[in-house]
Amino acid sequence: MSKNDPIILPEKYYLDYFNYLLEFVERQYDHVLDQPEYLFYQTFRNLSEQAQCLYLRFSNRRGDFFRINKISYVEIPDVQEAKEELLHHEFIQINESDDPIQFKLFTKSELVSAFKFLHASQKKEDILGELTEIDIPLIHEQEEIVQVLKNEEVEFIKLLFFGYRGGQMTDFVVRDVGNVKIEKLDESNFKPWFESREEALSVMHISQLKRMIYEIQEADLPLEDYLDEMPWKTWLSYPRSAKSAEKLLLKIAYYFEQIHLPDKALEFYSLTDRHPSRERRVRILDKQESREDAINLAKKILKEPSNASEQTFASDFLNRKGIRIDRSMTQRLKGAPSISISRPTIKVEDAVLNHFENEGWNGIHAENFLWRGLFGLIFWDIIFDTKHGSFHHPLQRQPSDLNDSIFFESRQNLLNDCLKKMRSRKQLTQQISKVHNDKYGIANRFVIWHEALLPALIVMIEKLPLKGLKMTLIEMSKNMKENSAGFPDLFIWRDNEYQFYEVKSPNDHLSAQQLFWLDFLASVKIKAEVLRVNYSD
Repeated sequence: MSKNDPIILPEKYYLDYFNYLLEFVERQYDHVLDQPEYLFYQTFRNLSEQAQCLYLRFSNRRGDFFRINKISYVEIPDVQEAKEELLHHEFIQINESDDPIQFKLFTKSELVSAFKFLHASQKKEDILGELTEIDIPLIHEQEEIVQVLKNEEVEFIKLLFFGYRGGQMTDFVVRDVGNVKIEKLDESNFKPWFESREEALSVMHISQLKRMIYEIQEADLPLEDYLDEMPWKTWLSYPRSAKSAEKLLLKIAYYFEQIHLPDKALEFYSLTDRHPSRERRVRILDKQESREDAINLAKKILKEPSNASEQTFASDFLNRKGIRIDRSMTQRLKGAPSISISRPTIKVEDAVLNHFENEGWNGIHAENFLWRGLFGLIFWDIIFDTKHGSFHHPLQRQPSDLNDSIFFESRQNLLNDCLKKMRSRKQLTQQISKVHNDKYGIANRFVIWHEALLPALIVMIEKLPLKGLKMTLIEMSKNMKENSAGFPDLFIWRDNEYQFYEVKSPNDHLSAQQLFWLDFLASVKIKAEVLRVNYSD
């Protein structure tokens, strides 16, 4: 087979993947699995291969209901026989419920043919709505519809493998057909996502609650009637479920804020300090004229901000309340250099780049592309090192703690040692060139494999102060979620000169993260500035 030939997967590839997943979870999660999962393992493995295939064909598709006479797969020679086997072992059941969702299994023409009061001119969504509202025998009286069972066991087992509910088996396909190249990981160091069954179940329950909230809101029901006695304290006590719980708390709190129930919003915002919880609390307290409480919380934020956005908000809020803080994005913009160009028909950043190129500069619309690429190439081995307990299965493309402070805390010495070895620009250039060539095309969250990346990085290493460049990379690593974004738009250079510019058109504003990086880069002697753009026509 040549490199250009398409990769053809085995006929029963999905069964191979599922069996791998079962074996992997069984090996890694003996401390989490319990009777429901072990019973599933036993009964599934006792099925014939064609029955296993039919069940997985159902399980891997969306929905719980299927028309058995529409099922046809080459690798399942006798669908009826496989169906009977699944019925016998209670993997499926013949559906006799009046759930109107089953109408979605049929085409519009089939529904119009079955129910004479419908019209071909109607839209299918209107037909489904009409059928939902009337009491009539369902089509399954004329046709066999099956409902898939044991979904909870399968979802839980997948949760243990992927670390979250909703992980897709197609990730195996993407890897094996070559759509995405994944770094080879040392599986001997894989660590379970979850320390206990209770932690894994907490993640599962939060996901189920999230779905329930969506359905409640779709039905336009009062959400506050359904949130009593939720075990938030328990969910927040486990590392894995805490992240999911905090995200959901913010969503619930914001919902109450939008429907003008501020006390209810404060109740949920107060359960987490995850951004923007504290900012929203300050805003609500201020609206409620609890001025002292709002100011005290803003001062607390300013003392220990979680990110640049929170810091800027607290600073601006306190300034508005007459408590002067020396930080102003408006002042930074007013004092910035400016250029005049004709009103562009392309992106303003590209127009500005053209302006400088006409003046003899070289340049690139860099933004986060260069800094993230440099970070990913220099620290490649540290990012994909499995010894830190942050890789859990072979399909992962980044460590699970990458967006947490623990990423820096647990690797600080390694990161510093890596940079200390690069004593010269030549060593740094050689290192990133080697990694670029050795790892080209492999998925790395920070690296966009574009032909302009390596040449531009080499120029950046040649021009920038080496100490400042290293300090910037370390600063990125302290908070990857926030600090891998917000870098200046343009990088330009000529002869011995260079400059980073954050381009701002007349009505544009600096973000908190952009201001953070402009300040930081200046502090480490890297030339970075806002460039205001005025239109000459």
